[in-house]
Amino acid sequence: MTTYKSLKGQSIQVLTADPPAPVEGQVWVVASPGTASVMKGYSLRPGTWASGGNVNIARSLLSGFGASNSNSIITGGSASPPNGGADTDHVESYNGTAWSEIAEINTAGNNHGSFGTTTAGLICGGLRPGNIALTEIWNGASWTEVADLNTARNGFLTSCNGTTAAGLAGPGASNTNLVESWNGASWTEIAETNSSLYLRGGTGNAPATSTMLFGGGYPRSANTEIWNGSSWTEVNNLNTIRADLGGGGDSVSSAIGFGGRSGDGVQVLTEAWNGTSWTEVADQANGGGFYFADSGGSGSALKIAGANDANNPAHTNLTEEWTQALATVSIDID
Repeated sequence: MTTYKSLKGQSIQVLTADPPAPVEGQVWVVASPGTASVMKGYSLRPGTWASGGNVNIARSLLSGFGASNSNSIITGGSASPPNGGADTDHVESYNGTAWSEIAEINTAGNNHGSFGTTTAGLICGGLRPGNIALTEIWNGASWTEVADLNTARNGFLTSCNGTTAAGLAGPGASNTNLVESWNGASWTEIAETNSSLYLRGGTGNAPATSTMLFGGGYPRSANTEIWNGSSWTEVNNLNTIRADLGGGGDSVSSAIGFGGRSGDGVQVLTEAWNGTSWTEVADQANGGGFYFADSGGSGSALKIAGANDANNPAHTNLTEEWTQALATVSIDID
């Protein structure tokens, strides 16, 4: 049960029953004649992982974007035979049950940066097999090449955040603390991260003012940094050191980091960030790294394909879905 204190100056609704459509963080008092009053709130409950539909082409080092664990797109990657055993231009769309192949990207590659929605997304940089600076934009039907990054690089995984109008491309394997900002037409170099790491997890909701990066390599790290619109600040570390991990969440006050690779091999651990510190929560069914992680918020995320072995990576086509439901809870006001 949650403790709710220090309510001075805050107005709280008094209702005869729970509201029909509460939002996260909403608080109210249920008071009916002849019954004891009860304070209630609407908050995220513990999350769980479940199996989703398999992708059509097993691969690792892929990228993508989306709005939730039932509405996402994956792009490119390094595919397993019989699909060439090399970089791919394949793109697939997820509806919450199954993956469908859609229009291909213009240039095959892997380890792109990516952000956006299923109707307006962007990929940048990557490996083919050398570093590339290309940027492509998705309009819901086709891909168009636009302005290049200033510095070609790969190794993004989820360390990018934004929309096709504004976003951030984080550190890459060749320039490990370099960050660039996208304004809808071109890229501009901005303040570098404090730690020289790549293959990091990441999340955020407003790229100009709010982005978070965590973990990464190499050597593998538990480092966490937050962007406030002008500079990066180191905050509390992950509990488990790792690289190649996934990130979920739409703010720097509520996020998850999951999977990846550490000195002990592949990881299944999921950690939740509350704005101050990390706490270990539910594990994945299948550990791994070099996969793509997509999120529509702290209550919704995907772990897609990737490599399932730390030393001799084998591509997979597995999807796992993270769900963290909102629920009404009674609140202790003592």
